[in-house]
Amino acid sequence: MIEKNTGITHEKAVVACLLANTEAITNVIGFLKADMFSSRELGFIYKAIVHLFEQGKRTNYNLIDRTMQEMDRELFLQMNGLAYDPELFTMARDSSQVTEYALLIKDSYIRFRLTEHLNAVKLSLTDVGTPITSILGTLHSGVDKICNDTDTGNEARPLAEIVASNLKDFRKNRALGLDSRAIPSGFTEFDKLTGGGFFPGEIYTLAARPSEGKSMVTLHILQEIAKKGYHVRLVNHEMGDYDTANRSIAMLTDINPDLLRRGVLTEGQEMEVERLLQEELTNLKLDIRYMGNARIESIVTETMLACKRGKCDMLAVDYLQLISAPVEKGGTADEAIGRNINALKDLAVRCNIPVIVVSQMNREIEHRGDKAKIPVLSDLRNSGVIEQTSDVVMFVYRPDRLGITKDQDTGENLVGIAKLLLLKNRNGGIGHANFRHNKTFTKLWDFISFNKNKSKIQQIYPDQ
Repeated sequence: MIEKNTGITHEKAVVACLLANTEAITNVIGFLKADMFSSRELGFIYKAIVHLFEQGKRTNYNLIDRTMQEMDRELFLQMNGLAYDPELFTMARDSSQVTEYALLIKDSYIRFRLTEHLNAVKLSLTDVGTPITSILGTLHSGVDKICNDTDTGNEARPLAEIVASNLKDFRKNRALGLDSRAIPSGFTEFDKLTGGGFFPGEIYTLAARPSEGKSMVTLHILQEIAKKGYHVRLVNHEMGDYDTANRSIAMLTDINPDLLRRGVLTEGQEMEVERLLQEELTNLKLDIRYMGNARIESIVTETMLACKRGKCDMLAVDYLQLISAPVEKGGTADEAIGRNINALKDLAVRCNIPVIVVSQMNREIEHRGDKAKIPVLSDLRNSGVIEQTSDVVMFVYRPDRLGITKDQDTGENLVGIAKLLLLKNRNGGIGHANFRHNKTFTKLWDFISFNKNKSKIQQIYPDQ
């Protein structure tokens, strides 16, 4: 490790923050490297934390200690592991400032490297026998190396290299017999409209009026995707695990949702839930996580760890406005929510997974005079930043709830028919995708396959 002159206080602050809050690692791992620390010991601790995160493991003191022993036993014994500096466990540090501390470390490191390089160039200037072109070449190449070594993002890649990578992906997908690299949603019309369903690296905002069923639609989509063998994850901020599980039971059985809410079933209904556990849910890779008023860093960290373990092909967050969004001094709530959805977009790209973000709508639509109340993009709550960041913006629209039971143009009966209105699609077309539902909106069906089953239509909608 190069001996550098930088503030040890900042280095101790970063390590102390990471020991106190393991989720803070996602704020710095993209730009802070272990060799940027002037303290070999603090850099070693940081290196062990990064190593564990890259392995998809949640850190604790014992695990960090054990990892340090495995990485460099001699240095571990020399510094006495995490007992190296007891102050690391007693420093009162706000983990929200860990990025600021880390940037100061990186700044000091770059200054040291530049100073070291410029001193070497200055020394070569005293040798009149060295051609000036050679000195300039050394100056530029040294600065380029420092820039590359301290790059904060992905290095620029030649277009030919990126196209070659895409071609490899095309061939793999063709060999697998795929129609699309997207994850199919279970709604045929939606998949056709989007080119296959949900694409990796993209963020899908799903909104609706209050009690319109956005959470049910999200849960249904995740269940359908999990049935196909994908590992999906739902982060819930509004509904606890008990209620989420009851909604799933109602979707997958014929048990009355009111009985599930009361928590008392007949023996026969209990056997139906038992059958559900033993058959449909046994291999269903759907993980539910209630996180309440969690910070975005917690969601990002847990998802990245799950992805590194191969246990997250898709994420849904229900819903955006309930993620903790502290407003900075002089800032606005929109800016705070904007930071959260931008973090989710970055997460989608870095983990190469699709992310569904459930969002509220504002109240403007309730004041419109028209009966149809068809949503527009500006109906999104905090619409500007959400619309800008989202790859797809869609709304759940249920005309029969508004008393619209027939299509004015076709005369089609709209009872039990809902729509996903795609009003923005950065990489495809816009339009609407129909799906079917029962009267209580506890069961949803694909519009195309359901319509082929006339006996089921008569059973669910006897008046049609």
